[in-house]
Amino acid sequence: MATPSDIKKAPGRVVRAASVVASSAAVGASWMALLAATTIGLGHLDRVRAEVSADTGMLGAAGGRYRLVVQSYARDGMSAGNLPGIRQKPLASAQRSVTAEELSRGVAVDVVRVGESVDPSQIIVAWIEHGEADLEFDGAEARPGASAWYGASESRELGAARVVLKARG
Repeated sequence: MATPSDIKKAPGRVVRAASVVASSAAVGASWMALLAATTIGLGHLDRVRAEVSADTGMLGAAGGRYRLVVQSYARDGMSAGNLPGIRQKPLASAQRSVTAEELSRGVAVDVVRVGESVDPSQIIVAWIEHGEADLEFDGAEARPGASAWYGASESRELGAARVVLKARG
């Protein structure tokens, strides 16, 4: 914990001790968590961990790399089948490139939200599509295509939300 002697005051600004910043940033393990930990007055920080997996035997022989997109939504923004509404914006999003082998073992993804308030009742959605992680805004504007493998789960207070991807249709 930081003591009063660890915090130095300069006219008009506060400088935090490097050890305080490093220890709080290590919990998030992402650039967004590091940014939030080192920025004063950023508001609330909410990190949800999702463990995403798929039965890769069902993916077929196509193999290759996949774009995994994980988003969180407010519960009231979800429609039937745990699909986000057409105009609903995600609270947070993340994307990364994965292989079928990684999906068979399970992939842990942190979804970090920075904002005014934190809503504990979130739905985590995830999907994969062929290709590399190359979406702008970390997949915040992405929506799953008709051929995407898709899954959804409720966020948890303790532990990760478990999302199992399945073929839609």
